Amino acid sequence: MPAIELPNGASAIIRTKAEVSERTTRNISRAYMKAAGTAAKLATSGFDDTKPETWGVFADLSDEDRANLDGYQAALIVGMVSSWSLGDLPTDDTALDLPKAVFDALAEACAAEFAKTEEFGPDGVNDPKAPTAD
Repeated sequence: MPAIELPNGASAIIRTKAEVSERTTRNISRAYMKAAGTAAKLATSGFDDTKPETWGVFADLSDEDRANLDGYQAALIVGMVSSWSLGDLPTDDTALDLPKAVFDALAEACAAEFAKTEEFGPDGVNDPKAPTAD
């Protein structure tokens, strides 16, 4: 389990990709697909975050689309943090109450871990010769 040092001096332990349950994987993947759908909608509407003249497209997003973009990172944090020094573990209700720097650091670490792929040999055991995401 990877340990994450947080900006406020706290720390967290996140689950490895292999430790994440199927239910949690489905929740995170569902949140990702919703966010990807909204991102595609933004792209086809001409939004480019490097071009201020297109920012109005983002401003016109529905509340549902905004929730879709925000939901992926929160789902990662809720699903992957196994322990931390901040008290009770994050929930769908409390993850968005984290300080922004803490939320961003956790979301980045969880996304990187969740994106890793596992390569297995013919006997179902992790193949040590397989390339890794590192």
